[in-house]
Amino acid sequence: MKYILIFLFAFSVLYAQNQSEENKLLPEFTSQNPELLVPKENPFEFDIEQDSENFIEESDTLLQAAEDESFAVPLPIFSSNPNLGNTYGFLLAVISETNGHIDSIVAPLLVYNEFTGVFLDVNYFAFPTENIQYVLLFSHSTENFWTYLFEYQHNEFYCHDMQLKGQTIFERSPTERFHGIGADSEEDDETSFTLIKFEAFADLRKELWENIFGSIGLSFRALKPGDGVVDDVPSLEDLFPDEEGVDGSYTTSLKWSLSYDSRDNQITPTMGSYGRVFFEVGQEPILSSFSFRRYGMEGRTYLAFDDERKYLTVVRGLVQFVDGEDLPFYEQSSLGGSDTLRGYGDGRFYDNHLILLNIEERIRMYRWLISGISLDIETAIFTDIGQVANSISEIVSPNDIRFVFGVGVRFVVRSQIVAAVDIGYGDEGSAIFAGLDYPF
Repeated sequence: MKYILIFLFAFSVLYAQNQSEENKLLPEFTSQNPELLVPKENPFEFDIEQDSENFIEESDTLLQAAEDESFAVPLPIFSSNPNLGNTYGFLLAVISETNGHIDSIVAPLLVYNEFTGVFLDVNYFAFPTENIQYVLLFSHSTENFWTYLFEYQHNEFYCHDMQLKGQTIFERSPTERFHGIGADSEEDDETSFTLIKFEAFADLRKELWENIFGSIGLSFRALKPGDGVVDDVPSLEDLFPDEEGVDGSYTTSLKWSLSYDSRDNQITPTMGSYGRVFFEVGQEPILSSFSFRRYGMEGRTYLAFDDERKYLTVVRGLVQFVDGEDLPFYEQSSLGGSDTLRGYGDGRFYDNHLILLNIEERIRMYRWLISGISLDIETAIFTDIGQVANSISEIVSPNDIRFVFGVGVRFVVRSQIVAAVDIGYGDEGSAIFAGLDYPF
């Protein structure tokens, strides 16, 4: 459904330009239109008190109409997913904005896919204030696949320097893949499986010193693989019946991190740096079917070489280690997907540890003011380099490093939302990813 949301965002916002031009029914309320300030009756015969009340009421209505706008866009839908094939359908997008700030996006849609059947989706994105945003998603198909999601973020929770972020998701997804463990896992060993997942987490972040943040989080997740539904691809249990995690698992974990963040914005940064060290632990006696430790470090930098920040170089490095016995494969470190190696499918490579380097050049091609919304159109040229490994000594070995090269396009409403499409090319072919965020 991510591909559908990209079309929704791009076409809906672009459509607003025509709507804005066609519906300019109100005169501009500025000092250049003094006739708005003069009563239409005889100026020498009026009731000052009554006309003042009428003028204030009419002015408030005029200003409200000029500032608030909603528009609806009906659209046919087509998307192509390398795992599920083609999807067809129809949506109605409703966007509300005030003074260039998107207040909400409501997007009900009806689509058909040969594997999943008919899907009914209702997507709701809300931005009630500059510091609060949340997402509601309801999706269900006639073949009994579903996604129910709630996501919430408050950037000034309890006090101005504390951030709360939480998410709950319950889904049955038919698009998962597994090729075996290790950087040398074979492409021909591809299997598919349906994954039933319930996950809930809450993270609390507070500024300890200037640009230094500490965070603590609690999460619970339960996962159960099932039979795949993709033709000509074996199911997981057929090739890997003894793999850890095939019978399902659950875990409750605590997370800690210490980070440095000098970015000018968390959602659409154009300058600054971000770095963190993180640690996550789950113990078998405490609502977990296995014990593990996940730890590592990540760094990002955003370099603009012009005053208008049209050209932005972004570099991200990540090292992650996972230790534990009887660890389900989907709890190990993995590479592949929209935010790691964009030339491979999600979860293409699994193993205990990973190392990753991403380099991306973001170029702003156009900037439009559309129905009060400032929209940037960006292109991106990127390189992804990464490897998974069984031991720490193997992680620096160059033997199994994977390289990806690619291009992308993004629709950006600054500080609010990003719609992105990336096409990556690796040694196993190409992959296309779409989402409502930057990859990093």
